[in-house]
Amino acid sequence: MKKLLGVVFLTLLLLIGGMVGYLRLIGERGQLVQSGTVALPALSAPVSISFSAEGIPTIMADTMADAYRALGYLHAAERLWQMEMTRRIGAGRMSEILGSPMVDIDRLMRELGIYRDAQAQVDRLPPEELAAFTAYADGVNAYLSAPDTVLPVEFALLFHTPEPWEPADSMVWARLMSLQLSGDAFAEDRRAGLIDLLGPDRFAQLFPDHSESPATMNKDNREAWLGGYDASNAWAIAGALTESGKPILANDPHLGINLPGTWYLARIETPETTLVGATAPGVPFHILGHNGHIAWGLTTTHADTQDIVTPTDSQLARATHRTEVIDVRFGDAQQVDVTETPVGPLLSRLGGGRALSWTGLGAEIRSASALYRLNRARNWVEFSEAADLFDDPVQNLFYADTDGHIGMRVVGNLPLRWAGRDGTVPSDKPWLGTLPSSRLPGLVDPDNGLILNANNRIVSADYPYRVSARFQPSYRIDRLIELTAMRDRKFSLTDSQAFQTDTLSTAARRLVPHFLSAEPNTGLARDALTILDGWDFRMDRNAAAPAIYMTLLNEFVRVVLEDEVSDDQLKQLWSANAPFAETVLTQAPSWCDETRTAPAESCVWALSSALERAVLVLKKAQGNTAENWRWGEAHKAPMASMLFDRIPGLGWIGNRPLETPGGDHTLNRGQSHGGSGRHPFDHVHGAGFRAIYDLNDLDNSRFALAGGQSGNPFSSHYADLLEPWRDGRYFRIPGRTGDIPKDEDAVLLLKP
Repeated sequence: MKKLLGVVFLTLLLLIGGMVGYLRLIGERGQLVQSGTVALPALSAPVSISFSAEGIPTIMADTMADAYRALGYLHAAERLWQMEMTRRIGAGRMSEILGSPMVDIDRLMRELGIYRDAQAQVDRLPPEELAAFTAYADGVNAYLSAPDTVLPVEFALLFHTPEPWEPADSMVWARLMSLQLSGDAFAEDRRAGLIDLLGPDRFAQLFPDHSESPATMNKDNREAWLGGYDASNAWAIAGALTESGKPILANDPHLGINLPGTWYLARIETPETTLVGATAPGVPFHILGHNGHIAWGLTTTHADTQDIVTPTDSQLARATHRTEVIDVRFGDAQQVDVTETPVGPLLSRLGGGRALSWTGLGAEIRSASALYRLNRARNWVEFSEAADLFDDPVQNLFYADTDGHIGMRVVGNLPLRWAGRDGTVPSDKPWLGTLPSSRLPGLVDPDNGLILNANNRIVSADYPYRVSARFQPSYRIDRLIELTAMRDRKFSLTDSQAFQTDTLSTAARRLVPHFLSAEPNTGLARDALTILDGWDFRMDRNAAAPAIYMTLLNEFVRVVLEDEVSDDQLKQLWSANAPFAETVLTQAPSWCDETRTAPAESCVWALSSALERAVLVLKKAQGNTAENWRWGEAHKAPMASMLFDRIPGLGWIGNRPLETPGGDHTLNRGQSHGGSGRHPFDHVHGAGFRAIYDLNDLDNSRFALAGGQSGNPFSSHYADLLEPWRDGRYFRIPGRTGDIPKDEDAVLLLKP
């Protein structure tokens, strides 16, 4: 029997080794070749592409149509699997290749009609914009159809061949991004249940609205420009405050981070246009960047653009119906009955015949047109005309130009609700309408020369329209205001670089003095408090104090919640919730009482209990010596592969985990979930892309990327930028005279 088991084990090892060797061979053969000549159908003239040391292409073309064809070719060569996943998720067709585990996601996408809307939006595009999407699709398909193309390893692993690319496939990315930034409705039932359980006052303590946080715009500096998201940082600094005399614009959008990342950096040079910055695989336009005249960036407004609504009988009578079929690999096909009412589609996951009202649905969405025009805008007027076309999602759009102006616009359609309905819980009334981008506030050239935003409240309380019932806590914006106020000299690019990578937690600075009132019962707990007492509040990955602070915060939230809610609710609510902890310790100490016992307990008791729990957690994870505990040991960015991480034994092929600094409330944001689980402080959300635009010399702008350009785990550019990103090191995207190689051996030439 032992001999048989040995043979089986050896056979499995050989099979796994053979498969890995096969995948490695495919991966190495499938890498983008960065020199030589490639035939690309539909080009009107040759296109040359040079690559920086970081693998970032500079596309030199005679026309923008040819540049889009080249970009489509590069995206396909470097990120095809990512593009395939994006369009299939949006189309509700994941089950066709991954089987029954994806049926629920596919059903939701079919009910939302994401891909149908994308197709309808393509049909409404002006001819010049449709030509751009078509040219991009030509480039993708040229790569797919080339006889020497080796598809990415994921396709080989799943025995899957991609279909030709369509313009509608490119539209899907924006709809999925909007869904990611607008998922408020799916929490409305939970909120309603908590309000019933806790009452509105205690619910407001658990979920503060942060209405007191600094507003980026107020009645003194806000203007309404009439007629003509979960987190990010952005600031624009006027030239009067900078060393160069021209503006600086900094932006680091925060999204989920994995490999490959959201962004693919590229430079396009044509006689008519320069475009530099972040593109999204599958999309022809630059999402973030500069065009030689203006630079732009984005942060999430945190507007509430979704509601659960119960349609009336009259609305149900006007509903349309269709049946779709989900093909399931290795399983039976699933039928989906889709009902679209005047207030939105009925979603099975909402139950009870309820609909989702969302500004991101419909054939009329013009955000692609807005982006097309934004890429070409050369001044504030043209920028504002592009901003007026943004329908969804609601975002803060930042601006700076080479003439010295800075500004911002809130863009997207804002729901107008009935009085007494704030979008917090499900509603029985549809919206009154929406407020379009052209009527949302803007700001240009403020007197103080600064526009700062870290997802804080965008408008002050006097603004007549409700943007959201709740905003992000003020910790990051407080730190940004503090840093900009501390300057006793003019701002440099290096200052913005330091701001983006700053790890001081104002949340910790406000909470730790309260934590120090805990009464330790063990020597290890006393050691932990001593370390906290000497801390500078920086979330350094090599320090013990951040690990103690976050674990203590996490356990304190559990202590005060576990007697107030059910076990199931606790699983959903338990996190390292600093705003709630601060509210409890400064305004609502009654939460600290353990209601299941008498007499009433104080917050000192709750903190002491949390400290003992935290010490046990850290002792088990990192040993018996508090000084040896490290934040980085608990705070790792998994940087997981989209596919290999989900296949037992193959995660090592695509995963590149690394320790990171920062935390939930630092400008260098390293957000984690907290709560329970094996890795509660994994860094799962943050600045996957950082940019600092120098409007004095845009070629001197600085960038950082969490990962690399390639989606191929066997490429040298798969994760080569990961450690520099973590360590706060930046690079330029070549563009100056002498930057671009002239040697034909260092250039990829695309020929008709």
